Amino acid sequence: MNVDGASIIARGITARGPEGTVFENVHAHVHPGDLAAVVGPSGTGRTSLLLALSGRLRLIAGHLTVSGHVLPAQAKAVRRLVAPARLRPGFELEQHMTVRETITERRITTGFTRESLEEAFALVDIAPKPDALVHELHPGEQLLLAVSLGAAAGPACLVVDDVELGLPQAARNRVWTALRAVTWTGMTVVACSPDPPGPDPGTTVIRLPAEETTEPLPRAWRAIDNDEGASTEQFTVVDAIPPDTHTTSGETTSTFDEWADEPDSEQGEDPR
Repeated sequence: MNVDGASIIARGITARGPEGTVFENVHAHVHPGDLAAVVGPSGTGRTSLLLALSGRLRLIAGHLTVSGHVLPAQAKAVRRLVAPARLRPGFELEQHMTVRETITERRITTGFTRESLEEAFALVDIAPKPDALVHELHPGEQLLLAVSLGAAAGPACLVVDDVELGLPQAARNRVWTALRAVTWTGMTVVACSPDPPGPDPGTTVIRLPAEETTEPLPRAWRAIDNDEGASTEQFTVVDAIPPDTHTTSGETTSTFDEWADEPDSEQGEDPR
């Protein structure tokens, strides 16, 4: 899978919902093939910013381009480039469907091939059982299934909401490692979480301030007020660790349960 990743340039972007400011004066520069983390506590506008970067939330001020397409004027073109893996609430896996049904439904809507999905599964190191219900999977494996389904379609950029929600540290490390692996295809990945991933020399961190508002956005999206804006920085300490794939008789098997059951490790350490 070879992808021409998207670039994202934001300068002082601002958005408002019907009841007030959503976010204000946000700056970011994400290069093609980057892993970018939108970081801030719950209620600081992470999801809303992902919506804006993907052409799904209208801006009222600032300058935002995605691979040269200017928002909001060219939002339709941006939506073709930037695909959501998960945006909460509203774009999530159906918990009571099987993995097979979920894959079938997504193939109808996005048209990815069996080969591209197998490659995506290998990149993030999962092998979910086709007859398993989504809610029976570990929360981290649910997230990586969503990431695989999004990546299999080969978008220029993939956005992922709430990367660390409900996960122990070992599983968080694994998920961030898997997202880094997706960028090896050239795809840009923008994900949000309360904290930056473990030390990684290539991760761009877009840090949102702690101020928040409870203004609701249309269609249940939560609106967030950022009084001081946001900054972009490079978070660099050690090299990223590629995901492991254990094979038996030529078949790939998921090691997610092994990772998830380990005690929390210090951030940035390989939990294996």
